[in-house]
Amino acid sequence: MRLFAAADLVISDEWIRTPTGVWAVADVRDVWITRRGQAGRGSRWLTAGLAAGGLTALLGSAGLLGWLARGWPWLLLAPAVLLVAGSVGLLDPLAVYLEKRHHELWISTADATVLVWKANRVEAGKALRQIQRAQERHRESFDA
Repeated sequence: MRLFAAADLVISDEWIRTPTGVWAVADVRDVWITRRGQAGRGSRWLTAGLAAGGLTALLGSAGLLGWLARGWPWLLLAPAVLLVAGSVGLLDPLAVYLEKRHHELWISTADATVLVWKANRVEAGKALRQIQRAQERHRESFDA
């Protein structure tokens, strides 16, 4: 039974087929998604720390220069402004960028770790879930 089909990927109850190869679901030990060019854990903490430090420096400077005392209503309005900007479509380019980022679907077997497919996060997630379903069905049929 075919569970998922895309231009370069077909997943059934028994196998996963791509232009580069065919793998039996029974042979798949693990399946996961990564984002292409994904930063490591240490890099993410460094980025978060730098962003927090930058925000603290910005707020501190605004306070020292006296803008914070005069402009605090703008800080309160910022979430509402972002909400309105998002509702009228001004943030759509950001959403399109985030949607088009490529995520990679990987599997590991006893022989190798293989990049199976590249797609956006939603499609890669759908394919991941179907591989997991095929693995569950295979285990159920094996246990029965």
